[in-house]
Amino acid sequence: MDLEKLKKLHDKAYLAGQDTREAASDDLIFARLSQWDDQLLNDSQLLYKGEFNILRKAQRQIMADLRTSEVSLDFVPVDESREDGADVLDGLYRTDDRRNQSQEAYTYSIQEAVDCGFGCWELFTEYVSNRAGDERQIIKRRYIPEACNNVFFDPNAKHLDKSDAKYVSILDAYTPEGYKELVEELTGEDDDVPITSFAMPEQSYTFPWMNANEQIYVVTFYHKELVKDRVLTLLDPLGMEIMLRESDLINQMDDLIDGGYSIIAERDIERWQITRYIASGERILDETIVVGECIPVVPVYGERAFVEGQEVYEGITRLAKDPQRLRNFQMSYLADIVSRSPRPKPIFFPEQVQGFEDMYQITGSENNYPYLLQNRLTATGEALPIGAVAQMPDQPIPQALATSIELSRQAVEDVANAGVPQDIADPDLSGKAVYALQNRIDQQSYVYQDNLKHAKRRDGEIYASMATEVYVQPRRVTVTSATGQRQQVEIMQAVVDSQTGEVKVLNDLSNMEFDVYATIGVSYQNKKQQTVEQLSMLVQQMPEGDPIRNAILMKLLALIDGVDFEDIRDYANRQLLLQGFREPESPEEQQLLMQQQQATQQPDPNMVLAQAEMLKGQAAQMREQREMAKLQVDAADKDTKSQIDAFEAQTGRMKAQVDAQKAGADIQNKQADTLNKTVDAQIKASQQRERDIQSMSTEELMRLARGN
Repeated sequence: MDLEKLKKLHDKAYLAGQDTREAASDDLIFARLSQWDDQLLNDSQLLYKGEFNILRKAQRQIMADLRTSEVSLDFVPVDESREDGADVLDGLYRTDDRRNQSQEAYTYSIQEAVDCGFGCWELFTEYVSNRAGDERQIIKRRYIPEACNNVFFDPNAKHLDKSDAKYVSILDAYTPEGYKELVEELTGEDDDVPITSFAMPEQSYTFPWMNANEQIYVVTFYHKELVKDRVLTLLDPLGMEIMLRESDLINQMDDLIDGGYSIIAERDIERWQITRYIASGERILDETIVVGECIPVVPVYGERAFVEGQEVYEGITRLAKDPQRLRNFQMSYLADIVSRSPRPKPIFFPEQVQGFEDMYQITGSENNYPYLLQNRLTATGEALPIGAVAQMPDQPIPQALATSIELSRQAVEDVANAGVPQDIADPDLSGKAVYALQNRIDQQSYVYQDNLKHAKRRDGEIYASMATEVYVQPRRVTVTSATGQRQQVEIMQAVVDSQTGEVKVLNDLSNMEFDVYATIGVSYQNKKQQTVEQLSMLVQQMPEGDPIRNAILMKLLALIDGVDFEDIRDYANRQLLLQGFREPESPEEQQLLMQQQQATQQPDPNMVLAQAEMLKGQAAQMREQREMAKLQVDAADKDTKSQIDAFEAQTGRMKAQVDAQKAGADIQNKQADTLNKTVDAQIKASQQRERDIQSMSTEELMRLARGN
């Protein structure tokens, strides 16, 4: 792009919203500089012109609401398989978002949006250090002062976040000396720079690049255009595929091929390219292609609308200016009445004070007379009245003035009352009622909160677009969790999958696309305070000894802030970790958890010693019990021994009787045995005879019968 085209585009944007910008500039002056900067008020005859600002309360309240109502961003990868990259981007964004320069950019941009309806900040990259060869970059933000007068977006852009803008101009004013230093810094020219060539710009250019105060304007011009490019898929010596744009490898392709990289695929694409020009009315001083595919300028609006194709915006000041001016005029007029009104003075006849005039001429603290004198008679002897004959009247305050003062205050509050309504302000409200009241107050500033949400979402889109080109090399970065804890992680770390043997890259942001979602919520500190109050109530309601109660108590200690309280919080966090109520969030906590698990598998020496002492105590107690039992047994033995002796004597007598009876029984048994043997022999003989008879033949039986 040449200088002529740049100027024409700048003039179009400058002319498109000139009326709106002038009105916003007046609002900004009224809100922050002077409420009497008006020709009508300057022509008034008031000797006293005071500012009785009742608008500032509403401005502060809205600013407080915007700062305490946190806007949270969530980066969701278009490719769902690359969720680890989204987690890293979340942490990187929080880290850069918490930097002082970023917080300053937000604060002043939002303040201008509240005051006049429009503010801006800019994202840029910067090297981590100025050491030679350090190619690591980080993403930062800077505030654009007085954006309503210095930022000019493409007039064809209609989106609230200006994501459809093709260009934007940002003005900076320099003195002649400052301009020469800028030229030397950007171009290396150290000679005297001629600045007369654009002191009177051509008639075709509306914008005065050099004004009557010899201020030279320099524009930072971002231009967005669609370019054709080619994406190359390279295979590195380790067998890992990487995708890079051909435009980024123009000067490195030979080195990559020599290093063992090979091209395995390529395809043509169209992408957005952002070029930054730094130019004056004389020439273009610098031209640079910046990272990302988004113009890195974020607008934030107060209230915005389109009227007859013209973008208009305003802050809280616009509608409150007239009633605020009226109140300033009324209060100043009231002060004028008080200051101009003569003090009440007594009125005397000349004859009353004739000869004592000097006593009445001196008033106030300079009048040291103990008393005043006056004549009782005239020169002719006539009696004169004693004391003043009359009194100078006070200057009356018009009734309309007293009535309109209250009306003017009400008129300002009608359009700018973001404070606590007086009819419900109660210091004894419960916590639940306070939250409900806060929600009611937040409704006064919700339009500003919602527009800030869109601005932050656009900031996240720009950040993600820049991060995918900044964080493309292996490095160690700091990420921040949602609770504010910081830790170091490795990005673009190549590891070998133990199962497949393939090389994978962890925490890879290159060639990623993200959808960015923004939500408005209570800030972390407010959520934390509410959680502390709820946990305190739960602890009081739960019974002693409940393990959940102990966990809630540890969580309560971990959330409490206080002076020299870090050791207690660390102890509570360790207990929650060891009891399994939270996951480890750092390598140190993972190591602590592993040590605790190992300790449960091996006996603790202290525990073993304690158990041994307990067993010793139990053994001593059992020994005492045994000795007591022995004494009891010995006593019982003595009692029963006599019984046993008597029993043994009785048993001896009974034994003798039994022996005698046994001897008689033995004799009887022997006789019975003899008889039994005789009977058995007879029975056996009879049975043998029967068997013999049965075995004889008929002839033998007949002979036996005859023999008998």
